[in-house]
Amino acid sequence: MDIEIKEDASIVSISVVGDIEMMTIKSFKEKLFEIGHSTQKNIEIDLSKVDYIDSSGVGVLISLLKLQKKKGKSLNITRVSAKVLNVLKLSSLSDVFEM
Repeated sequence: MDIEIKEDASIVSISVVGDIEMMTIKSFKEKLFEIGHSTQKNIEIDLSKVDYIDSSGVGVLISLLKLQKKKGKSLNITRVSAKVLNVLKLSSLSDVFEM
């Protein structure tokens, strides 16, 4: 899994490439929490190149969403692959995240 980060004046854009699952969750969680704790900007995550996300990956996204809400900032998930969108819909989370 690779994570690319771009930042401008108002937003941090994160692009994830590869599966988010048990073998990659540690680096995914560390990177996202590092960004979440260090920025006062809105965060946008592009999941178009993620074919699979497990419950631990969804948990990281939920934790980051809560952190952003505490700061009065948003977490937007963009360009979600069909497989990931299906997981979010099945877990009733597609309405929780701004997509």
